[in-house]
Amino acid sequence: MKPIYKIIIACILTAIVTAFATAYIVKQRYEWNGDAEYLCKDNAAPDLNGCCPGETYTDMGDAGFNCCPNDGGDCFPPIEK
Repeated sequence: MKPIYKIIIACILTAIVTAFATAYIVKQRYEWNGDAEYLCKDNAAPDLNGCCPGETYTDMGDAGFNCCPNDGGDCFPPIEK
């Protein structure tokens, strides 16, 4: 077999293995399993930012990002899993 074909086959195999490994890692890291550890009122799950329905993810400067109720009130840190 010519050396160029060996290189091409090696590159293809590397690309396939990398693609499957990347897909597995992304699925494990970013997929929600549907079982929220912390729930909001009415058993609602927090959004990806950790805020419950009716709250807005807000940049509060030195205080960092917090969830603030849309109808006013105190802001608080997002729920973390």
